[in-house]
Amino acid sequence: MKKVVVMSDNHGDQEAIELIKEYEADADYFIHLGDSCSFDDRVLEGCIAIRGNNDWPLDHLPYKATIKIEGINILMAHGHQYGYYNREESMMYDLEEHECTVLLYGHTHAPVIDHIGDYYFINPGSTSLPRSAFGPSYAILTINGSHLDAEIVKFVRDEEEDEDSDDDSWFDIFKDLFF
Repeated sequence: MKKVVVMSDNHGDQEAIELIKEYEADADYFIHLGDSCSFDDRVLEGCIAIRGNNDWPLDHLPYKATIKIEGINILMAHGHQYGYYNREESMMYDLEEHECTVLLYGHTHAPVIDHIGDYYFINPGSTSLPRSAFGPSYAILTINGSHLDAEIVKFVRDEEEDEDSDDDSWFDIFKDLFF
């Protein structure tokens, strides 16, 4: 049995990656689906990572990759390449083309777990700039042979419990100004 932690779209909030690695230290795999917006890919050490549409400094990373974990073939894509029209058809075609049954994708900043026939479509949401009422999130997959369980986990920082803190990070200030 393997535990796979999937995250995406932290957009420069490198602390989010490190905290999730700490919170889920027992994971067998960490996967980052792009838009880390890092100028230093050392923050992605220990992650299987692909690049998103905002990862210009990480042009050595692929936009898509496949991995086999236990008995399951997984396609990882940031998601921007699927567009808005016929999105589900494009995603299904990509899965079939890569001979995979699970698509992990980001880009939309909204968490999704869809199971259609033999296929899974999983978006962990965004760790830092969510576009859903669920809030910041990531996903945990539990794979046992050819069996997959998936869950979306709300990402809560320890300091969020202490709302009296006056020490805003540059990311918090930026987020408050622009989002």
